[in-house]
Amino acid sequence: MKTRCDWHIHSRHSTGCGDKQATLELIVEQARAAGLRSFGVTDHLHTKFCEPHLLACRAEYDAMSDKEGFHFGIEVSVLREYDHQQEEPRSKTAEPCDDWADKKLVLRLPRQLLEQLRPEYIIGAAHWSLGAPFQRDAIIRSYHRQNMFLATHSQVDIVAHPWWWGGGGVGQWQNADGNYHTLPWLDDFSVIPKSMHDEFAAAAIEHSTAIEINAKGLLLNPRYPESFRRQYLEYLADLKAAGVRFSIASDSHYPGYDGSLLCRIEAYLDQLGLREEDIWQPGERKKEVPVE
Repeated sequence: MKTRCDWHIHSRHSTGCGDKQATLELIVEQARAAGLRSFGVTDHLHTKFCEPHLLACRAEYDAMSDKEGFHFGIEVSVLREYDHQQEEPRSKTAEPCDDWADKKLVLRLPRQLLEQLRPEYIIGAAHWSLGAPFQRDAIIRSYHRQNMFLATHSQVDIVAHPWWWGGGGVGQWQNADGNYHTLPWLDDFSVIPKSMHDEFAAAAIEHSTAIEINAKGLLLNPRYPESFRRQYLEYLADLKAAGVRFSIASDSHYPGYDGSLLCRIEAYLDQLGLREEDIWQPGERKKEVPVE
């Protein structure tokens, strides 16, 4: 399947990870050259620190003369309730705490900011372990809890890169080469109970939430073992069989737009047997108007 859309792209305004050369004009130019018909910028909204960067992105977007097919979205991170007011780029959520499973989960979506940003869609992601101890079972529970929170949230359209692991914020379980070959689920994805996958799929369907197929962070991640990719594709096939809808994403962090990412997962999409009707589009958004 050759996809003509991409709903997860980062510009120079993504705090801590955006390429300084990734202007919106360059992203649009290179995305169109790669054959995309519709796509969106989705820079990070972690904590309060990110807000001026997102506002700068919105100003750059509004100033563009040609935005045909180009949409404005945001990517929000799951936080604990007391994290989201931080003035730092990212939440300090790696340090384990005894009551991690009892802490209320939130997204930073203040009304005034959303009125200024006017996002056409919102994707949400689990980026941190949120205080869970670095033990396989605890990390799995934390990430499932976050995925469920996102799938059922009234303002989240897409759950980004489910079961992506980046070390919980501290590079946990990397080997000497910086790769992840073992914990928490990279050596054996089947350690995650199937009941969690079933619950997640059912919640996404019930709440009209799309689940992302992420190229850069998951299927093409050079830090992950090949065996993980095979098992993850089986997971995606089970989600498709359950009836979920997908969002296709490069997760490009590039000086412009990396058009090779989606091309490199076309064979995977063919393997899943995806059709156009399986793919989410912003125009069908059914979520509540963001007012938190």
